[in-house]
Amino acid sequence: MTPSARVAAALEILDDIARADSPADAIIANWNRTHRFAGSKDKRAIRELVYRDLRQGARYRWLSRLVGADPGSPRARMILASEQEGAGTAVARFDGSQYGPETLTEVETAQVAKLHEVSIGKPPDWVTCDCPEDLYGLLASQWPQSVVEEVQALNARAPVDLRVNTMRVNVEEARAALAEAEYEVVPTSFSPIGLRGSEHTNFSALTPFRKGLIDPQDESSQLVSLLVDARPEMKVIDLCAGAGGKSLALSAMMENKGEIVSCDTLMSRLSRMETRRARLGTENIRVQAVEEGEIPEGLEGWADRVLVDAPCTGSGTWRRSPELRWRTRPEDIETYAATQRALLDTAAQMVRPGGRLIYALCSIFNGEGRDVARAFEESHADFTRVPVADALGSELANRLNAYLELVLTPHRHRTDGMYAAIFARAA
Repeated sequence: MTPSARVAAALEILDDIARADSPADAIIANWNRTHRFAGSKDKRAIRELVYRDLRQGARYRWLSRLVGADPGSPRARMILASEQEGAGTAVARFDGSQYGPETLTEVETAQVAKLHEVSIGKPPDWVTCDCPEDLYGLLASQWPQSVVEEVQALNARAPVDLRVNTMRVNVEEARAALAEAEYEVVPTSFSPIGLRGSEHTNFSALTPFRKGLIDPQDESSQLVSLLVDARPEMKVIDLCAGAGGKSLALSAMMENKGEIVSCDTLMSRLSRMETRRARLGTENIRVQAVEEGEIPEGLEGWADRVLVDAPCTGSGTWRRSPELRWRTRPEDIETYAATQRALLDTAAQMVRPGGRLIYALCSIFNGEGRDVARAFEESHADFTRVPVADALGSELANRLNAYLELVLTPHRHRTDGMYAAIFARAA
């Protein structure tokens, strides 16, 4: 493929990302499947062009404003990004050739010329941090002393975290098995059941993965699973189970005993757990599709533990999914918060007297996590806060600086961003 054709392909993918809710990686993978003529070098180059726009999107939106282009246009941003590689590059890439993008218009040509004329100077902090301007303002209010460091850490490349399946091996045995498979890892900094690698690889090709010794899971999610404090004799509900990562972790903590009910509004999401369950040897999980706000028959007041890993903006995962920052608007935070409040109201009715409700979400915004937890505490007199330190133990809680609630960020903990709180129902 020519450089122009690669640009055209990247623009096609960026348009799909802007229109869809699917992860960028999934959209790129689908493009690769349907364009088999593209070689491995072409696919790699196209992916780099796409991720340049996603990870440096603030810069190209800012430059677009400076020259009078549309910041929301992938084409406008790609033209300016190309020209920043060197004078004349935009004209060379946007040449109207077969399979390439259309030739620059007169307006676009003028915008490229203006790029060389304007005094760029020092970009504002939201550009330096590659964060949408309106979201950066919220985070600056939330982290007035450390916002730059916190947001920049959300742009770093995420490590590869693995949960050790303790039903089969301990951490050192899993580490040795991975080393034998020529994949090097070290223990995670905080999770006692985690290993961390630096290289992304096809894990399905590794013997320890196929044998069910490990399962990919970020350290932050492993720590949330620890907060549930699930034990072999318990009844546990994972109310927003999705593909079931935390349900599978809880099963290992319960030694495949007791009972876990994994719920989600879509059975298609729950069905993705099936191959993982078989590989990991999990037997104490049953899945349950539920309607929003519904309490399935027999589950009211049933559970010793109810985990609500709530839907949210996903801002804590920006390192892995940079497209999410460009899909999120400030008003989305309140929309998700309303959903979270409703979920907690439903989940509270499933907790038996003396049981616990664990609320978690992979967001960095206080408006979704901390504020929702406080509102729940104020509106449910029969529930009281349990310090997360009680579930984590004082030594781990001290290292995490987590006492009443768990707040994780990439800057402070090198995990995904995560919030979690625990509530106990009166006996």
